[in-house]
Amino acid sequence: MSIFAYVQKGQFAEASAEIERWRKNDDNSWIPYLQTYVYARSGHEAQARQALQKLDQPKPRQAYSMQRAVAYTGVGDKDAAIAALQQAYADHISALTAIKVDPIYDPLRDDPRFQELLGRIHLVQ
Repeated sequence: MSIFAYVQKGQFAEASAEIERWRKNDDNSWIPYLQTYVYARSGHEAQARQALQKLDQPKPRQAYSMQRAVAYTGVGDKDAAIAALQQAYADHISALTAIKVDPIYDPLRDDPRFQELLGRIHLVQ
């Protein structure tokens, strides 16, 4: 089962265990962002904010926009999450095609900026 599925079901220990399995087997750039998301969704706000501060350190410009969007959505920072999604759009990140149906982004759906982004991606009818 995926990390996100575990989070949606409230199985945060399982989600964290899955992240640890990824960490042991892969040097995946998603890992710190996923851990931030799991911390936030499981109610560990202080840990999530601390992890987010580390993630916000300056980095070379790379395709971290989707990862940042997940982390910021998890901690409830809509402005930063939408800014990250807008950057992903500017960077032509193909993972944006899932934002219309991915439950991770449910907290953003009522924001007009999110709806506008869906329109730019041609995901609204």
